[in-house]
Amino acid sequence: MQIHRVYPEQKASTFWRRNRQDILRSAFLFVGNACLFINLLTGGMPWSLIVFGGLCVVWIAFIYRPLVENTLIKKLTDVTVVVCLYLLLLDAILGGEWSTLVVPIVLFADLAAIGFFYLLFFKKEKRNFMPLFELLLAGLFTTLLTLAIDRTLAWPLIVLGSVSFGMLVLSFILFPREVALEIRKKLHI
Repeated sequence: MQIHRVYPEQKASTFWRRNRQDILRSAFLFVGNACLFINLLTGGMPWSLIVFGGLCVVWIAFIYRPLVENTLIKKLTDVTVVVCLYLLLLDAILGGEWSTLVVPIVLFADLAAIGFFYLLFFKKEKRNFMPLFELLLAGLFTTLLTLAIDRTLAWPLIVLGSVSFGMLVLSFILFPREVALEIRKKLHI
């Protein structure tokens, strides 16, 4: 019996290429800890949290490569979530109450772009529905929660809710069986 390898042969690589992610992680942790230490010594506004949040955004957007579901839709979804969280962090630290306007705009713009890409290349991207589905549900939940608490909605939240609901309905209208099958597969129903 002959065993056939299904994995590609590993190529010889340098120390830096082999350990690039560990070296970058160490550099990011050093910079984050140095900023925290300097901020604690000097006092004042917690600007080290802004640096740490920015490092997290850079890490997720450019360096982090997941081993499972490393697709464009998943990457864009991860970047959208981390950028929105960073904007909320900036608003909490710097103040100004501008995040209620900016975060929904970023979220619905990314939802529209990801949804357009998903629907345009559905045959190839149909297995990537869950990250988009989670983002759509987050947009709907945010809109409904704000409506329940404030009883009024600003235009970015109205657009966010409309884009989320419209993309969800459009996916189920255009591809009902495929989307239902993907949801059943991912949720193990």
